Amino acid sequence: MARRALWLVVWCASISPAGCASKADAPPQVARTTITFVGWGMPEERAIMRSALAAFERIHPEIHVEYTQVPGVGYDYLNKLRLMIVAKRAPDVFYVPDGAFGEMVSQGVLRDIDGLVQESRTLDVADIWPTALDRYRWNGRVLHEGSLYALPKDIGPTVLYYNKDALRRRGVPAPDPEVPMTWDQAIAAFRALTYREGYVQHWGITGYPYESAVWSAGGEIVDAEKRRWLMDSDVSMDAVQWCADLALRHHVAPNLARSGGAGQSELFEAGLVAMHIDGRWMVPRYRRMRFDWDVAPVPVPKPGMTSVSWSGSVGLAVSAASRRIAEAFTLVEYLAGPEGQRELARSGLQVPNQRSVAATAAFLQPGQRPAHAGVFLRAAETSRPSPETELPNAFWHEVFSSFLPQVWRGERRARELLPALAPIVEQTMRENNPGPEAAR
Repeated sequence: MARRALWLVVWCASISPAGCASKADAPPQVARTTITFVGWGMPEERAIMRSALAAFERIHPEIHVEYTQVPGVGYDYLNKLRLMIVAKRAPDVFYVPDGAFGEMVSQGVLRDIDGLVQESRTLDVADIWPTALDRYRWNGRVLHEGSLYALPKDIGPTVLYYNKDALRRRGVPAPDPEVPMTWDQAIAAFRALTYREGYVQHWGITGYPYESAVWSAGGEIVDAEKRRWLMDSDVSMDAVQWCADLALRHHVAPNLARSGGAGQSELFEAGLVAMHIDGRWMVPRYRRMRFDWDVAPVPVPKPGMTSVSWSGSVGLAVSAASRRIAEAFTLVEYLAGPEGQRELARSGLQVPNQRSVAATAAFLQPGQRPAHAGVFLRAAETSRPSPETELPNAFWHEVFSSFLPQVWRGERRARELLPALAPIVEQTMRENNPGPEAAR
């Protein structure tokens, strides 16, 4: 009998570190809720987001996130997301491009999270860049006002990237990191950087966003009431023509509307173009380039003017159809909050949505490129969202964008095309976006 008892003790100890302890003594198992999360991005972003989600699950072991990344950006992602929503298989949490926010919120597919944001002990909305936060507001009729239906994952002001090695070879001084070049100064630099080397053409600049040109010159694209299109003003027309003339008149930029070849970023990465305007999201990719580079403010028309760059942003939204609202918002709260923002900023991928995080080494990253990361922060203060975010239905912008290449190709001057286009664009704005009078 003693041997049998001894065998039983040994057997119990062999099958479990706890021996034959009762179930009551075993550590409790954490029940896990699975939520789905869909976004897009370049290959570099997939690993970055998975790392951030792993950190989230360590803090919240009760939540498991199934993450799906749709390669690339733009219509590929939006079309997939639209199909998922129509098929009633919308993810619990998903990226909302700021340019598509109006479409989605006006169709009722996003959950109002304003109350949850106000109750959060993690989020400090006063610390978030206003131009990032307000683009995800909706009052039932007007964008940029009312309740929050998403939180910004980031803010992406565009800045001037430049190839420091190319500038040294051509004897061109590096741009000032705080005072933007004027357009005249910029064209002089672009000309010095444009040359032919055997069969290889080198350019000064890839191009200049028309939005930045219009805003920096003091123009507007639509009026404050969002009923009139203002691109037929003298300021706006001249700004658009200046952008086109970089290729057509000054010959310091490739005419990409004609070539149909490599994209702007690829030309910069290949060392064929010395300067390029883009966002922070390119940094992880650019850090693999073999040449030295840095960033500077986007050039302005005249001395003393403010550089107003176009900025992109991605919203983190909870589906209106989600049955796991608490868990879904917990993920949004983490990714948009200080911990998640620090995790994402360390990758170099984005400008944090919060000023306090952006001012730390997590974003500034001394010793890594770019040397003057503060350029992004100054740009964030004055940057503006895409014109697509002005109205719930952005088809008017698609109409305008479909005609604009005529100016880029030199087929029509801006002063000829834009006044002729004004009544067409305004009609599209009004037909697809009922104004205040429709609500009476």
